[in-house]
Amino acid sequence: MRLIFKIFYNFLDNYFHKPRIEKFLKKMNLNCSNIIDVGSHKGESIDFFNSIYKNSNIYAFEPQKDCFDSLKKKYLSNNKITVLNFALGGKKETKKLNKNFLSSTSTFSRLNHNSNHFKIKSFILGSNAGFYKEEIVNVETLAFFFEKYNLEKIDILKIDTEGYEIEVLNGLKRISSKIKVIIVEHNYTDYYMDYSSSNTKKYLSELSFKNLKNFKFPLMKYTDSIYINTKF
Repeated sequence: MRLIFKIFYNFLDNYFHKPRIEKFLKKMNLNCSNIIDVGSHKGESIDFFNSIYKNSNIYAFEPQKDCFDSLKKKYLSNNKITVLNFALGGKKETKKLNKNFLSSTSTFSRLNHNSNHFKIKSFILGSNAGFYKEEIVNVETLAFFFEKYNLEKIDILKIDTEGYEIEVLNGLKRISSKIKVIIVEHNYTDYYMDYSSSNTKKYLSELSFKNLKNFKFPLMKYTDSIYINTKF
């Protein structure tokens, strides 16, 4: 069941979802020097951005050790892609990451076991919605890495952290004026406890980011939403 779901999901992502986002980004005609990919998983977004912006530097953050090791091997010979074994959040700390068999959905967030989404996921992935262990990971702020790598600006920041997005935003607040475009996932289920897509949208608005376009994933209750900095 897990394998069938992965194949179906990847088909929708590669042939319906990502092409629409790519078309919109190309119309924006961005001159990208630096791209930050928060939640790189197995390199899906790295490959996506690298195919559009071939001369950009990509800084990829992936806290799961097994996924990180795969990314290091995959991009070892590409000096424009930097892979970092960190999660990004609101402060420097260590946290317990809930690991899932569907590794793209591993999360820091508390889960609502009574939600329909949790029950459906448990049916597809097995007991406890596929979550099987905890992993201790390192967390830093994006502001820290912005200064560590002496970046002048971030052209695109992509955030896909399974309900942890607002914490990532907390860690970039003081450098938000240096970020041009943010692509963030909004979830519209009650799957995550203490999560609200409206709170994330409000926070982005307070940081002067305007919503340009929302791309709903086929048959799923989440969107990848594109925001632009009105003060950039």
